[in-house]
Amino acid sequence: MDGPVSVVTAYINKDTLKDLVAISIDDGNVRWYENINNQSYSEHYIFTNAPGAIALKTADMDNDGDTDVIVASYFDNSVRWFENTATSRWVEHFVSDQVMIATAIDVGDFNGDGLTDVVSGSFEKEAVYLHLQNNGGTFSQQTVGSNIEGIRRIKAGKINNDNHLDFVTASSTDDTIRFFAGDGSGSFNVSVIMNNALYVRSVNLADMDQDSDLDIVSAAAEDAVYRWHENTGNGFINHTFPFSATGAYDVAAEDMDGDGDIDIVGNSTSDGILRWFENDGSQTFTEHIVSNNLDGLLSVFIDDVDNDGTQDIISETYFDKKIHLFKNINNSFIDTIAFSKIAEHSTSVSAADFDNDGDLDIANCSFEDDTVRWLENKNGNYIEHIIYENVDGARTLVSVDLDNDGNIDVLSSGAWDDTFWWHRNLGEGRFKSKSIFTNANNASGIYAADINGDGVLNVVGASSLDDSIRWFEQIDGEFIPHLVSDTSDGVISVHVNDLDNDNDNDIIAATYFGNGIEVHENNGSGQFTKHLIFSQATRAYFVRSEDMDGDGDIDIVSASKDDDSIRLFENIGNLQFNTHLIFNNADAAHSVDLKDMDNDGDFDIISGSGVDKTIRLFRNDGNLQFSTETIFNNANGLQSVFAADMNGDGLSDILSASYHDDSVRVFTQDTIIFANGFEAE
Repeated sequence: MDGPVSVVTAYINKDTLKDLVAISIDDGNVRWYENINNQSYSEHYIFTNAPGAIALKTADMDNDGDTDVIVASYFDNSVRWFENTATSRWVEHFVSDQVMIATAIDVGDFNGDGLTDVVSGSFEKEAVYLHLQNNGGTFSQQTVGSNIEGIRRIKAGKINNDNHLDFVTASSTDDTIRFFAGDGSGSFNVSVIMNNALYVRSVNLADMDQDSDLDIVSAAAEDAVYRWHENTGNGFINHTFPFSATGAYDVAAEDMDGDGDIDIVGNSTSDGILRWFENDGSQTFTEHIVSNNLDGLLSVFIDDVDNDGTQDIISETYFDKKIHLFKNINNSFIDTIAFSKIAEHSTSVSAADFDNDGDLDIANCSFEDDTVRWLENKNGNYIEHIIYENVDGARTLVSVDLDNDGNIDVLSSGAWDDTFWWHRNLGEGRFKSKSIFTNANNASGIYAADINGDGVLNVVGASSLDDSIRWFEQIDGEFIPHLVSDTSDGVISVHVNDLDNDNDNDIIAATYFGNGIEVHENNGSGQFTKHLIFSQATRAYFVRSEDMDGDGDIDIVSASKDDDSIRLFENIGNLQFNTHLIFNNADAAHSVDLKDMDNDGDFDIISGSGVDKTIRLFRNDGNLQFSTETIFNNANGLQSVFAADMNGDGLSDILSASYHDDSVRVFTQDTIIFANGFEAE
């Protein structure tokens, strides 16, 4: 959720719980958040390619009884609607791709034909367009307003009580609020309500004085004020609230305290404050602060989200990438944070049952915030628990019961603190962290296995700037370092398996600067001989190993970043390997995992590539022939993939961590069920 700018409520899946729909301008994504129990939300994608998504509405566009989603995106000059098929699938439809720098939309039946139309605003053309829906779902576009400089908002409603749909606009460059009075046929009479509302950003409609007509409320950023514009039936009288709101940005109106009159809610971006103004019934208002620490607050939406009879406030914060739900409890508002992206530069992901409750949870680390966390699986919804917040430059993690106490621990590497870490699971979701080794220059890959055959798990670590692979012998919870190699040029990833069938574990390594795939042969007592099995994996990045062809020995699969390649090295015995190029168009291949995804008895390959943002599945026919499927293509800066059965249906699902969009995602076999954030603990 990179740059959220708008969030609304809607019944998306036809249950009795109100869901959330949101757009984000920086990643061009449209998402909906399934309301699970009025306490947690599960994220679903509607569309991932609406560049500059900036305006959002919901309506039943095709009269089929469910809620569709309408979005304006200014980078591609488009207004789209997304058809809700009620089968977890959304179908894209264009209203227009000729709204140059589209910035505002609203919907309604403007010509009385029973079909939902769209009105849009073009920032570049300084125009307002009406898109009349025709039978068959196409739209005809006509200009209904011109010379409207800097249009920011459109709000439709029956304003002059002639039973025809009207709308009002806010345009910030000319500081003007306009009224478009509809005649019921798609034509409008335009009048100016106010032309000195300095940098007006928002307008909304409500009957503020309870005289049975709709008044207008507005927010003007440079004036730093909110106003209500009284509808007299013959024009409008402008009233300014006597409160300063630096950078006033959005405004909405509802009865917030249940006393029968209409109150106002407004946000202001410059001071990060969300306010509500209590109406005493005579349009005298008292200011109340809802929150004063919202980073990049852009929109407000009011609804009774939890169906408790009181109006709640929904908003989003652009910079810290959160969706906020302020629940109304006795006219006080509690920020519950419905959705939060908190894995800053997410780098690695794995799965294990950390709380011993019988389902798999998620472990994740993130580079920028130095954090290792686990995400508790609650029937497909995830609750974040912090393991440790001081792994400087957290890069890689694995999950393993290192001390054989029945609790799954986490191992991690810190690139900036040059440290390998053991996060010991003490039970009941509690962890204690200790360093294993603190002199690994740019610690990167990490794994655990029994290296010396004593039945105790050891740790293997790679550090790329000193070209070193080490194994750490575990004795009574302490670790003795042993050097495997200090000539593995830029070694970045390690894996452990018995490659020569001699009953001890060997080490496989990917060397980033050496462009190599190495095998370090274990003599059984923790002494190693290096074998270079491939030297043309340009910027080799990741390795994993399994018996891919079912012949009883272990093969190797690699991802290499600069040649965009996934390779399989077929073990033919005596540490000799035949090279198979599986794919060479995975732009910046970063990660692979190996799992039988289709339960046909052989291992398939899952890959993640950072530049093309794509997760791919290579299905193995058992004879090392692979068919390619794209799972997802918008994981920005994809770093890590991992396969595990997250929902207990017997099928392996896919997890991913992506750096640039700060995301952790889970993909079931047929749909995304969780993405980009966690319910706050």
